[in-house]
Amino acid sequence: MYISKGYFYFLLLAVMMPLTITTAAPTETENVPTAATTQEIKPYVSSMKEKGIDPEYNRHMFVEPELSKHSATSGQFWLNDVLRFGMYLRPRQEARYNMDFNASDKGYTDRTVQTSSIYFIFDPSPYVQAKVTLQDARVWGGESPASTGDIRANFFNNTADIYSKNQTNAVSQNQTGIREAFLTLNQLPLRSKLQIGRQIWAYGDQRMIGGGNWTVNGLSFDGARLMFNYDNFKIHFLMARPYWTQSGTNGVVSANDPKLNSAATGTDTTLLGTYNSFTIPDWFTLDLYSLGVVRKWKKNPVNPITGLPESSNDDPQAMNRSRQNQNLVTTGFRLTNRTKGNFLPEGKSWDFTWESAFQTGTSGRRIQDPYLKEYLPNEYDNSRTERERYTGQMHVFQTGYTFFKKLRLGGQVLYASGDKNRADASVSTFQTLANPRFGVIPYFNSVAGISENINAQNLYSKSVSISYKTDTWGEFQVTYFQNDKAEKQDAWYAISGAANSTSSLGEKNPYPVSADKGSTENYSNNSYSSPYALGKRIYTEVDLTWHGQINDFVSLWMGFGYLNAGDSVRNYRNSKIQYNATTQSFEWNQNYLQGKNQLAKDAYMAYAQINAAF
Repeated sequence: MYISKGYFYFLLLAVMMPLTITTAAPTETENVPTAATTQEIKPYVSSMKEKGIDPEYNRHMFVEPELSKHSATSGQFWLNDVLRFGMYLRPRQEARYNMDFNASDKGYTDRTVQTSSIYFIFDPSPYVQAKVTLQDARVWGGESPASTGDIRANFFNNTADIYSKNQTNAVSQNQTGIREAFLTLNQLPLRSKLQIGRQIWAYGDQRMIGGGNWTVNGLSFDGARLMFNYDNFKIHFLMARPYWTQSGTNGVVSANDPKLNSAATGTDTTLLGTYNSFTIPDWFTLDLYSLGVVRKWKKNPVNPITGLPESSNDDPQAMNRSRQNQNLVTTGFRLTNRTKGNFLPEGKSWDFTWESAFQTGTSGRRIQDPYLKEYLPNEYDNSRTERERYTGQMHVFQTGYTFFKKLRLGGQVLYASGDKNRADASVSTFQTLANPRFGVIPYFNSVAGISENINAQNLYSKSVSISYKTDTWGEFQVTYFQNDKAEKQDAWYAISGAANSTSSLGEKNPYPVSADKGSTENYSNNSYSSPYALGKRIYTEVDLTWHGQINDFVSLWMGFGYLNAGDSVRNYRNSKIQYNATTQSFEWNQNYLQGKNQLAKDAYMAYAQINAAF
């Protein structure tokens, strides 16, 4: 049968139209929502809102464990599911008397200091977090007046500090700034994370690196950390720039730039290294670390007449150090059974910690042999020098036993090496790093006592303590320190790390300081230049402290420390004669003849502070 072309198209169209209509027509089930469309996308909720703030985000405060825990787990300060704010306030009254044991100038200090901070934690996703902490550190009454001659000026503050080029006395009485501002990138390869920006680091008992929160302003590190945190071990690589002189463009300048501030005397410094922890739960934690400090020495000034480099004021024995760097490497370990957040072990009565550190590297100085120069002057070659090397070490062992979960007896032995001869090419005095010299409760005053009058250098310190924790009246602690010199010839070092030395102690000290703490010493171990016996005991200290919570957010701390000078200080203060390094002869001590610088053997320190953590 013949079918025309037109009829064929008509049949084809007739067949397709129902299919097209059927396909286009809605079905009964098409508008029914599926499981995929009905499932709501849940907004992200920070894990810290449920579990509490991570300790790495709570390093700016120094409070007792109970108050810290409540502040970290409190949920009422979350603005939403990803943003949390908080505050920390700490006014502290201090009284210090005769800390240098000097009868002619007992140096009484009565001051109130305050630390105030507000912080924000951002946790918008599992991949990124951030924290910003604004902090103000001040001495009460330390602001500049509003205007000269105005009686109201004594009650006004917030006067701006004005700095001019080459100003040598550019001192800001109080400081308001950013304590923390860092970013954390999570879930990087190998489950690592990167933290970069201004941050606070706290490792171990904070003897090497810590936040220094006992001080009014604390410590911060401008740098970065790469962290590998697993269940039973952590591996951290860190780098910071504690001191840098380079200025930026468009008016962004560094306060340490010597071109703009003649008072800036430091040089570019970098802190870098690794700190690793390995834990067997409920047994012990082993920390292994290696930390380096690299310092670039700025070029020594050149004498316009001779054309030769001159020695800098802080380093008279150095040759041209502009060609050298300081490289200090501190390697050590720490073993403890405080495996959970460094708190006392739960369910165990005995706790212990052992830490040792050893130092290597070079100071950047080249030392001429003083003995060859003195006894063989005709044969001595000025070009014969050797590099000065670090050989210091530190060892700490502390332990305690807790009875009835309330009464704890503890003891500690600390040895930080000294140097018998600081004129040779070996630096045996242990060099402290950016540590605050204060640990954590119950060891918060175990490094230097509450007086903060001594540093862990040339120190052999033995201490015992007893603490009792009541149910309603807080915790009491009594601690006794016996601080001796590791080497009689070396100095007594202040909490800042500076030697408490004077030029009247024999050989010239290459690191002079203005404060005279009365440290008996012999710089080059020359017995003929010491007019008095070198003592061993620096001082003893007895501390009575108490801290307790007033409510969930506020605690009160109080403490009193008594110090008694030892023979190391007594022999110097009571010396009738002294050695004059210029004339190389003994002479009457003019201070003794005039009744100055005589011994006042007693000293004390007292404080009271309120901690508010929100």
